[in-house]
Amino acid sequence: MAIRQIKLDNYYALIYTYKTVGLDKLYEHYIRDEELKALKSSDDIEICVLQTCNRVEAYLYLHNSEDLKNFLERLDSFHKEKITKDATILQGRAVAKHLFEVASGIDSLAVGEYEILGQIKETSEKCKKLKLIDDALDLLFTSAVKIGRRVRSETNISKGKTGVYSLAVDYVIRQFKDIKNLKVAIVGAGEIGSKLAHMLRDSGITDVTIFNRTLSRAYDVASKFGYKAMELNFDEVSKFDVVFVAIYYPQKVKLNGPKLVVDLSLPAIVEGDNVVTLETLKSLSAQIMERKMGEIEKAKKIIEAELDKFNREIETYNLNRLISIFMSKIEEIRREEIKEAMNVLAKKEHPEMDEISEILDKMSSSLLKKVLSPVLEDIRKTPNRMDYLNYLIEVLGNGNVSDSKTEKTKN
Repeated sequence: MAIRQIKLDNYYALIYTYKTVGLDKLYEHYIRDEELKALKSSDDIEICVLQTCNRVEAYLYLHNSEDLKNFLERLDSFHKEKITKDATILQGRAVAKHLFEVASGIDSLAVGEYEILGQIKETSEKCKKLKLIDDALDLLFTSAVKIGRRVRSETNISKGKTGVYSLAVDYVIRQFKDIKNLKVAIVGAGEIGSKLAHMLRDSGITDVTIFNRTLSRAYDVASKFGYKAMELNFDEVSKFDVVFVAIYYPQKVKLNGPKLVVDLSLPAIVEGDNVVTLETLKSLSAQIMERKMGEIEKAKKIIEAELDKFNREIETYNLNRLISIFMSKIEEIRREEIKEAMNVLAKKEHPEMDEISEILDKMSSSLLKKVLSPVLEDIRKTPNRMDYLNYLIEVLGNGNVSDSKTEKTKN
């Protein structure tokens, strides 16, 4: 039976981003955890989905390419519409390159953002817990995180304010001269709301109130930063100068009172001329990208080098796995032979040294035959069998073979 190995061409990815489907449509492509489990229809499929405010990306490792068609059909059936028609589908090296660019922050809405590294790591860990991934995707995601860190340490891609939420706070600061006297509301006490609260405090804005449908969660966030908390009431929210919104809400709302509303929700829920959405921040990101083009090029060169390294890591993994399986088989044979020898010795009440020696000799001879006979039989059938045999003789003789001879044997 052929032993399965990781192959670069077996990696696939379905990509939806703010660039390909737009921010206003991105939420329609989100995949829930229960759908993820159902999409893993067999052990032949590994799946991990990276979902942020500006991307939905399903990474797959398939032993059988036919499984891709089945996966796409199942995904469409879960959404009750053909959402896969909007996907950019990548395979092989292009998959690794894309994820490495994402991890490096050069494909983000906010170029150079740090948040994506944590999101990639958390996504991988979650998929492991759900038993959705095995060694192939684990190797890919682990490499992506390492590469993302390397790019940030060797370039200035993340220098200055980065991240979507940093862009949002920075946008507000640039609109108002006296930010310290602003009355600010944050609608939503989740991860985004908490990050916004942290950034506002660091920017010197102290009059902040956290609104949330569950008041206790609003208190949890507010208490960390010395802010106030209130249960969600849009009439009260309208009394603030600036409002950040980051929640899911089933209907559109209008907030006429605030001077500025920054709606980071997907989809956006606030309507009006005083509203800024992620689409507005997208144009700011384009300006930042222009200024960072030199650093982006440096990052791309690092990624190209790391792609070659990733290919070598796959080869190393496959080699180590084969060696491990081979050694496990030898160990299994060794244990069987020891057991057989012990059974023979147990039948003799007082075995003489000659008898013990004979039994051990038979055991070791049997062990060698069982290990080496299949190998030697295959060598007999190979065209360069003499090179292989000479190689084995030298290894067994002194354990040291020159690289040139090893390479000759491989060829």
